[in-house]
Amino acid sequence: MKLVLPAEPASVPKLRHRISRFATEHGVGSELVADIALAVSEAVTNAVKYAQAGGGKSVVELSAAREEDWLEVTVRDRGKAFGRGSADGLGLGLAIIARLAGDLRIVQEGDGTEVRMRFPLAA
Repeated sequence: MKLVLPAEPASVPKLRHRISRFATEHGVGSELVADIALAVSEAVTNAVKYAQAGGGKSVVELSAAREEDWLEVTVRDRGKAFGRGSADGLGLGLAIIARLAGDLRIVQEGDGTEVRMRFPLAA
């Protein structure tokens, strides 16, 4: 699954609902679906924030796939402002994602940032 939307606040709930539907369609239980949705909301919120701080129009990309006993989710933006610090907010989004995901990787290669999350599905 892949979806690309404008990097704007209205995209946060759209992408949260889309990942929830995707996870449910792939047999993920409701508690884990809620965790995945929250993690994606946090990642997309960061993507929107940093894309806007970088100026200009940008997009946020959500992709997801089920790989064996994992649900793998990536949120990518093309902003240039990640890691430059911010006076607003408490910076808790990545900590929340790290607590919810079984594996978290933040990749900054080329333009933008990728937040790669993996959620274990095995019971």
